[in-house]
Amino acid sequence: MEPYHGGSHRHLADGLAARLPPLLSAEVALWTLPARKWKWRMRGAALHFAGRWRREAPAGARGILATSLLDAAALRGLLPPAARCLPLVLYCHENQLRYPVRVDDRRDYHYAWTNIQSCLAADRVLWNSRWNRDSFLAALPEFLRRLPDQRPEGIAEAVAAKSRVLPVPLDLAPLAAAAAAAPPRAGPCRVLWNHRWEHDKGPEEFFDAVRALAAEGLDFTLSVLGERFAEAPPVFEAARESLGGRVAAWGYRERREDYLAELCRADLVVSTARHEFQGLAVLEAAACGAAPLVPDALAYPEIWPAECRYPPGELLPALRERIRAVDSWRGRDYAARCEPFGWEALLPVWADALSGAADQSP
Repeated sequence: MEPYHGGSHRHLADGLAARLPPLLSAEVALWTLPARKWKWRMRGAALHFAGRWRREAPAGARGILATSLLDAAALRGLLPPAARCLPLVLYCHENQLRYPVRVDDRRDYHYAWTNIQSCLAADRVLWNSRWNRDSFLAALPEFLRRLPDQRPEGIAEAVAAKSRVLPVPLDLAPLAAAAAAAPPRAGPCRVLWNHRWEHDKGPEEFFDAVRALAAEGLDFTLSVLGERFAEAPPVFEAARESLGGRVAAWGYRERREDYLAELCRADLVVSTARHEFQGLAVLEAAACGAAPLVPDALAYPEIWPAECRYPPGELLPALRERIRAVDSWRGRDYAARCEPFGWEALLPVWADALSGAADQSP
């Protein structure tokens, strides 16, 4: 059950539905809702899916896999009695205790409570990174102290006991094929930023740095890709105006082939994320031959060596050094670091985790 069928959520749901049946000797039914209005999905998706269950009544169901934008506690309460005891696995792409809010917003603690109760209602909880799991568990005690009284004990321990880290897998074969077919990199350094056009990805920090380096006269071009929604931060249009002569590629690529071709042209892939629970965009670009430059924080230290990370506030000098030494960075291959995240490596682990949950007694 995927209430937000877009981005990494869609990639995982579609990939599991296509690949798991032979390993589980079972059909996989994929129930989704469009990737719109995530807050309303957290509030209403359980009611939708429970209603669908009552109408369609899947025969012989062995378990439910839901993601963290679904209120799993509400789902269990709304399902017909016979379905409530089915093993329920919750997959956490993100968590609302650590997800950053806009500077002009207040945190709505309802969504954090939904995550907490979903974890408690699930039989197993899977996380896409240690950072995602550990940051959630570490934030729980302080969050629970907000209760005026009757504070529950042992919540973090209960969630930790049923938790396991299991990343979203990558389809590495098309990335490797695109990289093999691409011409050698040459000319000025091509800097890539390929994230969602939203505030939590830190676009202001990125554009401040590249504008400063452009003012210094450094020789580089710019590719700004990634998914854009109806309202994008105004910094994007302002940056396109001020950096127009350096822009080599701009905007979302509808065709996967066109997107991969742009990744294969990049020398550096930069992240300025304020939150990142795994970082698929950087992994994909690295698999296509770009050298990562990522914050020394969040989920990145689990994947990338120190040479690929910059300390907080130090993007500008790190990016300056890499642009100046682009020939050195072009000679470094980080694709091997992506291999543990491929479907070939992770699919058997996914099958084991889900079949084990399905075999649990109610």
